[in-house]
Amino acid sequence: MKPRILIVDDEPENLKSIVQFIEISELPYEIYQAVNGETALEIAQVKLPDLVISDWNMPHVDGLELIKNLKANESTREIPVIMFTGVMTTSEHLELALEAGAVDYIRKPLDPIELLARIRTVLQLSESFKKVKEQKQQLQDQNQLLEKKQTELQQALENIKTLRGLIPICVHCKKVRDDEGFWKQVETYVSEHSLATFSHGLCPACMKEHYPDIYQSLMEDPPEE
Repeated sequence: MKPRILIVDDEPENLKSIVQFIEISELPYEIYQAVNGETALEIAQVKLPDLVISDWNMPHVDGLELIKNLKANESTREIPVIMFTGVMTTSEHLELALEAGAVDYIRKPLDPIELLARIRTVLQLSESFKKVKEQKQQLQDQNQLLEKKQTELQQALENIKTLRGLIPICVHCKKVRDDEGFWKQVETYVSEHSLATFSHGLCPACMKEHYPDIYQSLMEDPPEE
């Protein structure tokens, strides 16, 4: 796609001269023209040019106001603006233009060689900025995706707990010693380190030892299959 340049000047002859400078150079630019700041804003919002070249002294919306309006709109705030003028030529004016957001400043009468050199430089810098911004956004997207995957992995590891290795267990009370040195019931330890759940009952040997009456009655009258 050809780089798009919007030229703004309330003097038709100035517009014609700048367009001729660019056309004579045979550089592959697409040119838009506006004779006032209001029209320039409308064109900028629709066409989104890669560069705006604007006169400073214009009625209603002058060059500084044009820049401020462009910067106030999210879709146009990053469009570079070159300001040119034959009246506002002091260093204070230059500082004022740069503070408003202009990236370059040219005094009239315009020199075609200087103008084309400024255009090429600004467009190259703008293209480099766009690439850096795209790469930064891609990096941010990749980091967000990586953080999401890490969170999902951590969640999966939390959800899938397994018992492995040597487990210290008391030979008398059968409590298990955890990694922090605390002794816990087997049920507690296993629940914290696996997805297992427990239901409690009595094995025949324990029932016979601790509940002989119940054991005897069950042996005499076993439950039906």
